[in-house]
Amino acid sequence: MGEKSGVRRRRIAGRRSEDLDRESYNEETSQGWNNAACLIGVFAALILTPIIIAVIPAPIEPVVYQLKEPPVFEGPLEPNTHLQKAEHLYKNQLTGPESIVVDGEHTYTGTADGKILHIHKGEITVLARLGVEPCGTFESEPTCGRPLGMRLDKEGYLIVADAYLGLFRVNVATGDVFALWPSTFSIGGDKIRFLNDVAAASNGLIYMTDSSIKWDRRHNRYLVLEAERSGRLLEHDPKTNTTARIASAMAFPNGIQLSKNEDFLLICETTKARILKYQLTGSGAGEVSVFIDNLPGLPDNIRPSSTGGYWIGMATARRGGKFSLVDYASQRPWIRTLITKLFSQEMIMRFVPKYGLVIEVSADGKILRSLHDPTGEVIPSVSEVEDKNGVLYLGSYNLPYISRLYLARLDKS
Repeated sequence: MGEKSGVRRRRIAGRRSEDLDRESYNEETSQGWNNAACLIGVFAALILTPIIIAVIPAPIEPVVYQLKEPPVFEGPLEPNTHLQKAEHLYKNQLTGPESIVVDGEHTYTGTADGKILHIHKGEITVLARLGVEPCGTFESEPTCGRPLGMRLDKEGYLIVADAYLGLFRVNVATGDVFALWPSTFSIGGDKIRFLNDVAAASNGLIYMTDSSIKWDRRHNRYLVLEAERSGRLLEHDPKTNTTARIASAMAFPNGIQLSKNEDFLLICETTKARILKYQLTGSGAGEVSVFIDNLPGLPDNIRPSSTGGYWIGMATARRGGKFSLVDYASQRPWIRTLITKLFSQEMIMRFVPKYGLVIEVSADGKILRSLHDPTGEVIPSVSEVEDKNGVLYLGSYNLPYISRLYLARLDKS
């Protein structure tokens, strides 16, 4: 019995050993197949990805352009944390207060949901709506409307440029709206596609920037990346109810500002990181020249400062010695093509570092000082600066608040 039992145990042990060897072989074989499959997958990805990228149509047709080496942040551009001292007003009660008009105790702004708001003693009311609901989606924005630049004219009416709907005048007392130049009307054969900012002269004329005849506001990232130059400067005469193109071939003309004597206009040319000057009167009337070149960021809007110069809000910063995708890709259109093939506009914005920056320049274009938020935690970007006796109100195209900064507090710190 003992001998038979021992033989039986040896046979069982042998079968178990064979089973273990078979399992080990199967695992090794399976692992080998998995490794092979991974290698095949990687190889296929390396082969197919360029092919897929090549056949995906690009949404833009980028052109080569050149930016100067970004300015070094020193002297009046020396980094600081001044913008981090700003306070947020009406947080989560409005979204995207792009342009701000402060008139005594009354504040007016246009928001991303198509509303023109009136703020008085902390209370927010809807003054007017230029478009129709629904609002709040990419698809509905053209019919909802997007109020951008706004000013008070000499008669106290609010002049509003809606990116999609055209030029309007709003009675701030009643909220009544009058269409001065609807976007359905053409100008030089082209209809308004991206009306941006306005400036109201004392003689009644209204000047406007139409940022592109190709791209609308929803595609403003494509406008920058393509660097196309179909933007134009428009002049509207309410007396004759006519609108004319007075300058063209601009790369994303954005904010606009009349000089103190109203003898020239300043235009933010966002893509080229500079300010243009359009002469209205005197020698050289009708000519366009460069007022400030090589700004430390891409300019959005420009407004008067209380010291007699101008405040310029930067959509994004450019800093000498630091990598800037905007600068690097300017002479490499293939990079911009690839970016727009692979990433959505929202994803593209994630590559742009947050850095809050505004600069004050003198009446003749010299940089006087700058206000920074290097982390972008309080002020990630600035659309516009409204200066009322040294109190700055900062606008934004997407933030859920208006920011306020007291310059006197900076001088004491």
